[in-house]
Amino acid sequence: MRTALAILVLALSLPAWGQDLPANAKLYLPRLIGEIDLHWPMLPLRSALGAQVEQETCISLTSKRCWSPTTELKTDREYGFGLGQLTVTSKFNAFDEVKALDPSLRSWKWEDRYNPDLQLRALVLKDRYNFERFKLASTPYDQLVFAVVSYNGGVGGTLNDIKLCARTEGCDSGRWFGHVERTSLKSRTKWKGYGQSAFDINRGYARDIFGPRRPKYIKPMGDAK
Repeated sequence: MRTALAILVLALSLPAWGQDLPANAKLYLPRLIGEIDLHWPMLPLRSALGAQVEQETCISLTSKRCWSPTTELKTDREYGFGLGQLTVTSKFNAFDEVKALDPSLRSWKWEDRYNPDLQLRALVLKDRYNFERFKLASTPYDQLVFAVVSYNGGVGGTLNDIKLCARTEGCDSGRWFGHVERTSLKSRTKWKGYGQSAFDINRGYARDIFGPRRPKYIKPMGDAK
């Protein structure tokens, strides 16, 4: 586990070898690494979570909302906030759900929802919870992709897509890219105000995180590649 001093040293080193990082990432990435060390030290690909925060908050890498704990999304369909964009709709409340994942989150108050450390802890714990739901994945990498995809589209939806893949000729239900990503029961009708369907948003979420967004976090977060 990293000590507070080690996290401080890491924070001071980020500007030297993290020039491509969004400005706010240099402030909050050390905190994310600390939460991973504390709550999920065996995470197989840490850089994916850095890319996930970017995906959730960055319209562009220079936007003030990028890597900001006060970032909000307000539409007729949903309200989301923070570094992990915890979402509240008429059908579910992700804020209440994550508070049940660990004793350290149980006292988290709505009025304190912009707390960056608790937001990052919730992201790590939710991804870890999802990761444990997909032990039949072909590789730890695929298991993590399933977990991250489920953060966006729900564990139940991902499990349904896996079942559909298993019934589809040539589809390997233990692998995401090129396989489960192609089979889905999600709506392909564009949502009003989004310009994309639930299927498009969910599949783009995985492609962006594990594709163009992740490389800039590999070195800062200590991954081999």
